[in-house]
Amino acid sequence: MNPTSESELMPATAESSSQFASAGQDSGAQSGSAVQGYVDLWLRYIADALTRFAGATVSVEAQRGPQTPTTSGAPREAGFWIRLFGGKAGEQAFFLSGADGLRLSQLLSGKPAGETATLTATDQESVVQLFQQIATMIPTLDWLGFSCELEASGTEGLEWEGAWQEDFRFFTERGSLLALRVALSADFASAIERTRAAPKPAAAAPEELLQSAPPGVARESNLDLLMDIELEVTLRFGQREMSLGEILNLSAGSVIELEQQVQDPVELLVGGRVIAWGEVVTVEGNYGLRVTGLASREERLQSLRR
Repeated sequence: MNPTSESELMPATAESSSQFASAGQDSGAQSGSAVQGYVDLWLRYIADALTRFAGATVSVEAQRGPQTPTTSGAPREAGFWIRLFGGKAGEQAFFLSGADGLRLSQLLSGKPAGETATLTATDQESVVQLFQQIATMIPTLDWLGFSCELEASGTEGLEWEGAWQEDFRFFTERGSLLALRVALSADFASAIERTRAAPKPAAAAPEELLQSAPPGVARESNLDLLMDIELEVTLRFGQREMSLGEILNLSAGSVIELEQQVQDPVELLVGGRVIAWGEVVTVEGNYGLRVTGLASREERLQSLRR
């Protein structure tokens, strides 16, 4: 399964962001500015999360104007829906192609992209988990008129009638990252329109919340959506550079001398960065690490960036 092709793109700028916001609000009165504002809030949080994992600024733009088809059945391309149930308000959902779902899963896990890799149920679950975490950041009371928890309700196709949907593309300076379809059931969109009938200030983007809130408060809240993401952790006893000839001459019983001394602490790495040190112990017949030293909190957060 090949990832989405990367085309040549203009670098993301503040101007392109403002053009996106304007296009989204003006392209179809039937969508309603309130619904567009709700979708924009989701897009900001998604882009903010992707920026953390991609290690580069992620921007978003509308693929085409909002639509209100008779039914929002599954798109032609193979992929899956991420459905979130909002109680009496109805349901919202996000569609990812199989290639983009795999790419996002690899980005979340820190695994390198592989052309022969295929999307698995585990990959889907990690993506659903990300959207579920972002859902906890959405102030449903402000948008739906009542407080509720948006809960994951499946990945199968939709059966809504008169749903609202729109396609978006997330990208960095290096090219396309993924395409995402956003869909709201008719009841869900109507609930937003009723609740937000009176004009209200636009919701602050995550980066604005970080600047205006007391130090540490907003930053900790913004990190909550990432806390359940699984990361690959590596234990390193030492390392050594070897020539290709030395590697080819290795055989069973060969001893490779490392630069690390026996008494030196073992390194714990996440995303290729050392975040802690410790000593090797055994736990019920398995190897373990007793942590004796930690990198600073800022350095550990840097291990999430590529």
